[in-house]
Amino acid sequence: MYRRNLFKAATFIAGSSALSALSTVKAMDCKKRPLQAIALCAIELPPEKFAEQARKAGYEKMGLRIHPIVPGALAHEFKAGTPEIRAFKQHLANTGIVLHGVDGFAINSDTNPAEFHSVMDACAELGIKNLTLCGDAPNKEKFAKVLQDMADYAAPRGFNIDVEFMIWRTVGTLEQAYELVKMADRPNCTIAVDSLHLYRSGGSHFDLDKIPQKYLGEIHLCDAVIDGPIDKKLVQAQRAGTLKVESTAGTPKGFEGVVKEAREGRLIPGVGELPLVEFLRHMPERPIGVEVPLPGYQTQRVFDLTYKYSQDLLKQLCG
Repeated sequence: MYRRNLFKAATFIAGSSALSALSTVKAMDCKKRPLQAIALCAIELPPEKFAEQARKAGYEKMGLRIHPIVPGALAHEFKAGTPEIRAFKQHLANTGIVLHGVDGFAINSDTNPAEFHSVMDACAELGIKNLTLCGDAPNKEKFAKVLQDMADYAAPRGFNIDVEFMIWRTVGTLEQAYELVKMADRPNCTIAVDSLHLYRSGGSHFDLDKIPQKYLGEIHLCDAVIDGPIDKKLVQAQRAGTLKVESTAGTPKGFEGVVKEAREGRLIPGVGELPLVEFLRHMPERPIGVEVPLPGYQTQRVFDLTYKYSQDLLKQLCG
C-alpha cells in the first residue's frame, strides 16, 4: 500500500504545474512567509553552492548540517575564528541569504554538553538563530540537565535549542519532547515540530493545541502519504512509553522503513496526503524550514520545486 501511494504521489510531482493552478483560487495579496531550505534538501552540496541555489529559487533563509549526526556522517564543519568562517559569512552577505539554523546534533542522557562548545561557538560567529537536536532519554532528569546546559551556553550567543522528536528514538513523540523541554525550563529551549515526524509518531495537529505555545519552536515542513512504512504496534509502544531505545547510534529493528522515508522519501508540501494546511493552522507563527530531499533530481530543481510548492501551500492559509 505504501509503495502504491508513494508512486501515485511521485507521478504528481512530475506534473509540477498542476498544483500552482489549484493554488490561484486564494487571495493574491496573501503575504509570503520567509522560508528556510533545511540542510537535508541538498546535504551533499558545498555550503557556498547551497546558498547560491537556494537563494536563486527564492529562499530567504538556509540551514546547514555543521556537525555529523553520527561519527563519520556527512557534515560541513566550521571552526570559530578561522578564515573559512569569515569567507563563508561574506559569501552569505553577497548572495543575500541568511543562515538561520543548523542541525546534526544527537544527544542522550550521558552526553557531555562541553563537547559541543566549540561548534556552538562557530554557530554564534555564523549568526544562527536555531540549533536543532534529537536524541534518546533513558534517564529523563539527566537528559533535561543536558538541555539546560546547552540552552544556557546558547542563550548569550543568540540562538535557541530545539528538540526534534522522531518515532525511532526515545524522544519519539510531541508529548515526550514536551515533557523534557518543560523539565529543562529554559526560554530558549523549545520543540521543533516536523510534519512528517508528528504524523508518523501517531500524533495529530490537534495535539499541538495541548502544548503551551511558548514550548513550540520551529516548523519543519514536508509531505508524505498517509500510510507510512511502519508497524502501528511500534507506534503504539512508543506512545505508551514502552519502546526501549538506549543509543543515538543506529536504526532500531522495525524502524528501517520510516528512517529511510525521513532521509530520502519525503514529498514536496502539497503533493502528498498529510493535512499540512491544518497542521500549520494549529502551529503558532514560527519560522518554517522546508525539508525535502529528492534523490535523482538536480539540486537546483529541488530548491525550485520545494520553494514554489511550499509558497503555494501557504497561500491556502489566507482568506
